[in-house]
Amino acid sequence: MSAARTISRAGREARHGIRAFYARPLAWGALLLTSGLLAYGGGGVMFWFHAIYRGEAGPPIADVWHWLFDSTLGFVALTPALFLILPGALAAVHRAGVRGSRAASAAYVALVGVAFGVVTGPGPFLHDALVGRGSFLARLAVAVFGRDPGVAARHVGAHSTISEMALQVVVGAPVYVLAALLALALVRRLAASSGRERTPR
Repeated sequence: MSAARTISRAGREARHGIRAFYARPLAWGALLLTSGLLAYGGGGVMFWFHAIYRGEAGPPIADVWHWLFDSTLGFVALTPALFLILPGALAAVHRAGVRGSRAASAAYVALVGVAFGVVTGPGPFLHDALVGRGSFLARLAVAVFGRDPGVAARHVGAHSTISEMALQVVVGAPVYVLAALLALALVRRLAASSGRERTPR
């Protein structure tokens, strides 16, 4: 089989897997819930790591607004990536023949968290370019949320883009794995609760 046919077949299988995954209404809820937990929960941990602990050059606004601003941008930008990651991780677990529900769940959340962490790798670079101090979005954030003198006076660390991107993946991956685990638990609870409601008593 030629390389072109192999790629074409893989593409068809991937499209079929995505369609099959999102044929269930619960999958769309899982996407939004998982994306929200990764962006706002995991993003909150990474905000603390980058903005407060490492001292990134973000807009001089209150930390809570900065977290909300960054996480919302992340939610909007990264949900399309997660749209592909979720069915891809599930397909990979099935293809690997992982046995046992616990092992399969662990493999699934690990794949989702690590893949999401890798996708967010360029995040620090994009943050500094788009939302760094002096940028249009940073000025917009200050105009909307107000300038915080304490944050403006905070020391800004000098870190290389490469090191920040590497730390985003290394630190972010386990954080996102935990967020994906919580998301899976909540999705299962919602599915169980929805099933009980539909069952006649």
